Amino acid sequence: MSPVTNNEEFAELALHLAAGKYFQLAAFVMLIYDHLLTFADEVERIWKPDFSGATVLFLINRYLTPIQFIIIVTAFQHPGWVDEVRPSLSSVRLLANETPHVSGVCDKFVAFEGSSTVALLAICEIIMILRVYALYGRSWVILLCLSMMWVLQVILSSIGMTTGFAVPLPPGLVGCIFTGTSALFPAVWVTPLATDFCIFILTVLRMRTHFRAARNTPTLQLILRDGVLYFLVILIANLLNTFFFFFSEPDMKAIGASFSQLITSTMISRLVLNLRSIPSQRRSTARESEHMTEEGPPLTTFMTRTVTHLAEDLEWYNNGSEIPLTDLEKRTSTTELY
Repeated sequence: MSPVTNNEEFAELALHLAAGKYFQLAAFVMLIYDHLLTFADEVERIWKPDFSGATVLFLINRYLTPIQFIIIVTAFQHPGWVDEVRPSLSSVRLLANETPHVSGVCDKFVAFEGSSTVALLAICEIIMILRVYALYGRSWVILLCLSMMWVLQVILSSIGMTTGFAVPLPPGLVGCIFTGTSALFPAVWVTPLATDFCIFILTVLRMRTHFRAARNTPTLQLILRDGVLYFLVILIANLLNTFFFFFSEPDMKAIGASFSQLITSTMISRLVLNLRSIPSQRRSTARESEHMTEEGPPLTTFMTRTVTHLAEDLEWYNNGSEIPLTDLEKRTSTTELY
């Protein structure tokens, strides 16, 4: 390879790396800015009420994600994270033909990057699944089907994550980028996309069912709006990330990963905060009412409490009186809403 070719490839790599860093940093700033905008709402709607399983899920997504990305952004920018051994040939050529082995801090760090991403995305998916479960009147069939998809997503994403590695960069370039060439590696992004697609379709179908009822029901409008718009944003972000992975240059495959994860985290936080703005007073009143008294054995498991508390954020809306979505099912089942 001639020096000119090496110089051209080095310049291309440097340009791609800079683009990835700027894109990642912009996404991180977006997340922090949204935290600042919504912190007052968080204190009022999350910290002041009693803690529940749903609260724990919210806080995990809300605070572990920025902590994770503080570490990731540092690894992208700080020369101390550069691998001890760097290949002298173009990483584009290397990535296109074989899976490299690069020793050092960066190679070990990407295991944390991959596993933490899989875990935090799984937390976001749990919140979305429980939201759809509540939107369908606490349908255990919906919960079971989506839970099976979630388990499959976690398993396949975890397997794909183990096949990833740090992008080998030539000397002079600083960055710690997680990627992979194995046929299993795309599962890290494809499986969440499949789950998001199913969740979005189920939400759209629900919106279609309750379209007329939502016109005169502000709370139901908010539930359906958040479900469709927020989930659509998440779906598009994950779709673009998957598109980049399959069709971009080898050293650009991960450019959309950070934005996809951070926009998902932001939308989920917004979703929970918006929903908590509706039922805070009605929920406490409803629990004191006789018609809201739960029948059957007490809810003793953490999972059941988590499902129930998150469902309560979505299950009630105001139309002159409190009407559960389960009752709405009975009222609309004999009415043409299409």
